[in-house]
Amino acid sequence: MTLEVPSSAGTGRAENVFRLRDKTVQLSGPFAGSLQLEGSIDGEDFEPIGAPLTGPGFVLVPEAVAFLRIHTIELTSGIPKALASGFDFRAV
Repeated sequence: MTLEVPSSAGTGRAENVFRLRDKTVQLSGPFAGSLQLEGSIDGEDFEPIGAPLTGPGFVLVPEAVAFLRIHTIELTSGIPKALASGFDFRAV
């Protein structure tokens, strides 16, 4: 599932990830900046998950959140991409 990454300071669209268990977010693409992964149970009040991200990598999401989004704190160059994945418990 693709997470929107704003190209300037701002917040991307929240994605419903409720049905995914053991969630992981992959951040890729060369970029210079700072992005914050945020989660929410109700889709209204979002809280940061971990420290701001400054380069490609994986983030394990231990919290049982229903929504994820990316908050761009600063982006000076590049086009980062974010993907969320996890085990879909309804597919079994």
